[in-house]
Amino acid sequence: MGKSAETCLGLVTVRTMGRTDLDDVLEIERLSFISPWTKGMFEDTICSPVAKNLVLEKDNRVIGYIMLYSVEDEAHIMNVAIHPNHRRKGFGVYLINYIIEKCSEDGIRDFFLEVREGNRGAQGLYRTLGFSVIGKRKGYYRETGEDAYVMHMSLRK
Repeated sequence: MGKSAETCLGLVTVRTMGRTDLDDVLEIERLSFISPWTKGMFEDTICSPVAKNLVLEKDNRVIGYIMLYSVEDEAHIMNVAIHPNHRRKGFGVYLINYIIEKCSEDGIRDFFLEVREGNRGAQGLYRTLGFSVIGKRKGYYRETGEDAYVMHMSLRK
C-alpha cells in the first residue's frame, strides 16, 4: 500500500493514486482550479508509463494529490492540490517534498512546473521549496488568457 508517517501534521499516508481515488481527487480538483481536469484526463495520466501519481491521506480520506511526468533525469509536475479544508497547514509542502525525495532516488535531478501568474500563494510555496521562475508562457491558461510562470528546481550541485 502506501507509506504512512507520523508528522507534525499527524499521521498521513502517501500512496499511488488508483481509479478508486478519482471521485475524491475530482472533488479536490473542482474546488481548486478554474478549469479542472476531467475524469478522462486523470485516467489517461494514471495509465501513462512516465507518470507518477500519488494521493495524500489523513484519517483514511484523500486530502491531496500530486501528478508528474518524468523522463530520464527530469520531472514535470503537472498537477498538485490540497483540499481547501486542509490548506495552509503544511500538507502541500510535505507532499511535494515527498515526491522530490522519491524521484531523486530514481535519479531525477530537475523539476519543472507552471503556475498562474496571479497565484501568489502557490508561487510562494514553490519558492520555499527551492523553485525559481525561469520563464513565462504567454496566454498559457486558455480559459482566462492568463500567463504562466515556468518554475524550476534542481538537485544538482
